[in-house]
Amino acid sequence: MDIIELCSNQRASLVDRWVNRFFASYPLDSTGFMRTSRDRFANPVGETTRMAAAVLFDAIIGMDADPETVKTALHDLVWVRAVQDMPPSKAVGALYLLKELLRSEILPECLKPENSGATTLNEYLAMESRLDTLGLMALDMYSEARERVFRVRVEEVKRSQSAVIRLAKLRREQETAPETENRGVEE
Repeated sequence: MDIIELCSNQRASLVDRWVNRFFASYPLDSTGFMRTSRDRFANPVGETTRMAAAVLFDAIIGMDADPETVKTALHDLVWVRAVQDMPPSKAVGALYLLKELLRSEILPECLKPENSGATTLNEYLAMESRLDTLGLMALDMYSEARERVFRVRVEEVKRSQSAVIRLAKLRREQETAPETENRGVEE
């Protein structure tokens, strides 16, 4: 049995457990909602996480996956976490929660006498390597996303300060206008 077949047999369980571990990295009050609500409009974070995890799982185990689809799923997952106040280790580290599941569920299967062999173990190691590669890509994406978030915040501050300055100038002009008019009348 090859690694894809081993993982595919447990796909639903592994993806679900991985997603639940993702959700566990959020504050306790939002975790339950993310797990239970399947409405993509009421719970976009939960649905984005579920959809991205399924695509990424297939890519990690070595199934043929469109590189753009994988990149988009990774981007969506990272973007959701980048707009929140979450350190990079927690935001990107959630990807590596799958490695723990694979080591507890798939690696023992690879080491069984009927499945063992250099090929199966090499396939398993290649799978972990793909996960590591996605983790590094996610870190780059997270950095870019955080940079974008900060740029948006800076622009927002600039706009609000600009409005305050305009209002202050307008008020100053209104306060000095009567004095100018009164001087002209008195002279």
